[in-house]
Amino acid sequence: MSTGGCAGPGVCGGARRRPPPPPEPALTLAADLSELSLDQGYHTLADCGPPSRRRRDNTLTDALWLKILSYLEVSDLCRMSRVCRRWSRFVARLTAQPEPWRRIRAAGPLEVAARCAGARAGPCVSDVREWRTKTCAVTVAGAQLLVATFRNLTHIALTGSNTMDARALAPIITDLVDLRHIDLTGCPNVDWPEWAWLESRLTTRRPPIEYIDLTDCGAVTDAGLCALLHTCPSLQYLYLRRCTLVTDAGVRWIPSYCALKELSVSDCTGVTDFGLYELAKLGPALRYISVAKCSQVSDSGVRTLARRCYKLRYLNARGCGALGDDGVEAIGRGCSRLRALDLGATDVSEAGLQILARCCPNLKKLALRGCELIGDDGLEAVAYYCRGLTQLNIQDTPVTLRGYRAVKKYCKRCVIEHTNPGFC
Repeated sequence: MSTGGCAGPGVCGGARRRPPPPPEPALTLAADLSELSLDQGYHTLADCGPPSRRRRDNTLTDALWLKILSYLEVSDLCRMSRVCRRWSRFVARLTAQPEPWRRIRAAGPLEVAARCAGARAGPCVSDVREWRTKTCAVTVAGAQLLVATFRNLTHIALTGSNTMDARALAPIITDLVDLRHIDLTGCPNVDWPEWAWLESRLTTRRPPIEYIDLTDCGAVTDAGLCALLHTCPSLQYLYLRRCTLVTDAGVRWIPSYCALKELSVSDCTGVTDFGLYELAKLGPALRYISVAKCSQVSDSGVRTLARRCYKLRYLNARGCGALGDDGVEAIGRGCSRLRALDLGATDVSEAGLQILARCCPNLKKLALRGCELIGDDGLEAVAYYCRGLTQLNIQDTPVTLRGYRAVKKYCKRCVIEHTNPGFC
């Protein structure tokens, strides 16, 4: 007896045919990213989801890859071009445009790097604005090739080079007419070329240099500093950290040639109160100054500086052991717009700290590390009057839990650096 209609063999009593699965909808990049959990590690991102839904780099459009790669510098693009042929084509398209060539970070000897970069840049060589190298071998021939190839440079950073000297620096100063930024940090043998030699090549033109960093350039002398000031009348930012040969004889000429906004002579032990008397002539143009570890600076020099440079925003007097309450009171009464002050390892006491707190209510950062004469009363005054304080250093001070709690009470956003394990 038949129990039902049979369509044919293989239907009744055999395996049933399953209908084909519906096609999966194409997932966008946003949908893919939304499926990833925030706590998944880097190693899980490539293998998340079933195999049929794993995304590969070829699912991203060319326009999106070009947008991603456009944020890289040329040196990084050169490395990325070796990944695959597709990325090599992307890099070729990007390097044919002027934007990636505005900043170049090179490695190796300067002469070789300049030659290779010039050949690779091709018609975009005139669009290069910044050149940065670190711990490279700098020669006179390399510097000449650099300035001859990239004539429109505005920023140069040749840091950590033991072979950089005044002869290699000379063509950079005289031949780059648009140069505004020079960073020679960590070049121990460099000094500024002599003014008599530069004058014959610059004639009536002066380079529009605004920023010079000579940190850890131990060969810079007072004569070199004077030549620098002659050469760069547009200078606004000068950093001479740990230039130990610089003394008052060189510093005294700074106000005569430049209207500096920022100056650092930290660790220049030859700078004394006399140098600060001369630097005070910079007047309200000066906003940032560091005389840290200038052991011969005392209340007298700081008092003159604070009275005449009343628009100071940052003052670093860390390690000036002769600075006491008189100098701190002058800072408070003369520089009411001060935002950051470092008085570490000075002789400031409770009285000076209380006057400072009342006169500078807009302080944001205050460092008192190693000040052995301050206590809870002075810190309570700082906390009460400077309620916008965001950073306070009281390491190696006799401040107790009472002063610490006062700061936490009045300065809600203040980060306190301390060495007392009892503070909580």
